[in-house]
Amino acid sequence: MLTYRKSMLHLTAYLLLALATLAPAGAAELVRAQFLLASPDARAPTLTHLAAKTQVEILERRGGWTRVRGQGREGWLRLLALRDVGANALSSHSLQTLFKHERDQRFTSVAGLRSLQPPRASAHALILSIGEYRNGIPPLPGVAHDADSAVLMARALSVPEANITALNDAALTLAGLRSALDGLEARVLPNDEVFLYYSGHGARRLSPEAGEKHCAEALLSVDGEALLDSELEQRLQRLTAKARRVVVFLDASHAGSIKLRSAGQFSAKTANTADAKTCEQPVNASTRGLISTEAGRNKANFVLIAAARAGETALDDGQRGGLASHAWLDCLAGEANDADASGGLSAREILACAQTRIEQLMPGNSAFSPQHPLLIGNTGMVLATPDNLPKTADAAAVLKDIHANRDDRRQVRLSVDKPEYKVGKDRIRFSLESSHAGYVYLLMAGSDGKQFDMLFPNKKDDRNLMQANETWNLPRPGWAFRAGGPAGRDRLLVLVSDKPRDFSALGMVAAGPFSSLAASPVAARNIQIVADGDEETAPPQCSQAGTPRSAEIATACSNAYGADLIELVEVD
Repeated sequence: MLTYRKSMLHLTAYLLLALATLAPAGAAELVRAQFLLASPDARAPTLTHLAAKTQVEILERRGGWTRVRGQGREGWLRLLALRDVGANALSSHSLQTLFKHERDQRFTSVAGLRSLQPPRASAHALILSIGEYRNGIPPLPGVAHDADSAVLMARALSVPEANITALNDAALTLAGLRSALDGLEARVLPNDEVFLYYSGHGARRLSPEAGEKHCAEALLSVDGEALLDSELEQRLQRLTAKARRVVVFLDASHAGSIKLRSAGQFSAKTANTADAKTCEQPVNASTRGLISTEAGRNKANFVLIAAARAGETALDDGQRGGLASHAWLDCLAGEANDADASGGLSAREILACAQTRIEQLMPGNSAFSPQHPLLIGNTGMVLATPDNLPKTADAAAVLKDIHANRDDRRQVRLSVDKPEYKVGKDRIRFSLESSHAGYVYLLMAGSDGKQFDMLFPNKKDDRNLMQANETWNLPRPGWAFRAGGPAGRDRLLVLVSDKPRDFSALGMVAAGPFSSLAASPVAARNIQIVADGDEETAPPQCSQAGTPRSAEIATACSNAYGADLIELVEVD
């Protein structure tokens, strides 16, 4: 889920990040409690603390931040933390405009402007946070902030507020944890998207398996009972078999020494008791073997963000919350850089930003060295788009991002008839197979890297609805495709999607029977937005969150797609 969203999530009413602009004043209220900051930076001095539902006046937006006036103070809040308080209180240029997903805004040619997909009824979040433990287990005062951060992460991943379930402390006994996970699984329909978040203590416990006892990672309930990694793995496997995309964030760890539990402003998010001596080897909680998948078995559908590597402890800052959660939110909400110039931010790129953020948040600390968050699963999953677009775009990287966000329960295979093609002479023929029915789109990033080409459908052949388990040979009679050079490697992406995609809205220009689009940074971002699905053309029920949906509605609203990405070699 936890998906790059017309951003996946796809991450997915999120926000329109913009260059610094002044907007007429409007009214909004806080989704969750937040600190009002002196400048648009998460490390800025705190002016005051604003409770959830505090009403503020919007004064200015800058990137992922907005300057507001509230409770007699002016300062900065994340856009993600705000919601409309009604049309009567808002001008057309205030918060409503920031969150509204409009076609002309999506495909603007102004560098720096972007929007992410509005909330999807098919997206769900379960947020579990435990800070006030019982039975002598050390408290984690920062976890209350983690719950607020996780709600904003969910909004960034296009989860509507009605689909966010947040439970904490007393509700999360072992029975409560299991009930919450059961409820999530029951709510999720085929091709939905999931964000699962846990913040609290991790531990290692002795667990019998195959007649022998071994040390297992666990998440601790409020009273110290263990939800073992084996049980969590089984639950996640069931979710990934059903959902289009699953994003899991575990801000918990294990460290063997209870003596290191607290030092200054930081607390270790670990608690070992009876099994401490036996299971003292430090490992990060619930990250090893959590999901064992192979291609075609949901590998691309799942990513887990763990707070720390093996041998490290995740840290809780009583003033900010878990360092991993705090840093990840900063980066997801606009701080991360698009290192590969693809127009999307992968989990891997957000992780690089988060690591830098963690190190910035704990300078000079002598009790703990910085933790290192860890990714498991599809590290290339695209969760957001960059605040500032790069100066150039890498067309091949764009197609790679789209391929990374595929639903690999849907097996798609694209092949060409020769290992290489002579420029200006050889015709190119394709063979296509798909395990699922869908609408077929064939995109190419040429060897010169200067443009995207839409090869199919085209003006000569627009019959692009394929049935399950069919084999197509392209081109069909009436059109042909010849190696046009320059010599090098072309990247070909085939998309087989549940719903049609409207690539014409990108402003493609005719190129014979085909169409093309210059590979600019704006085009790179927008082509990913269209590939991930167009909510504006979906039935109304697709955006109605918080109400029961049938399997039929889920199917009609599915944005899932299968994909294959191959290279085509052109030679002189």
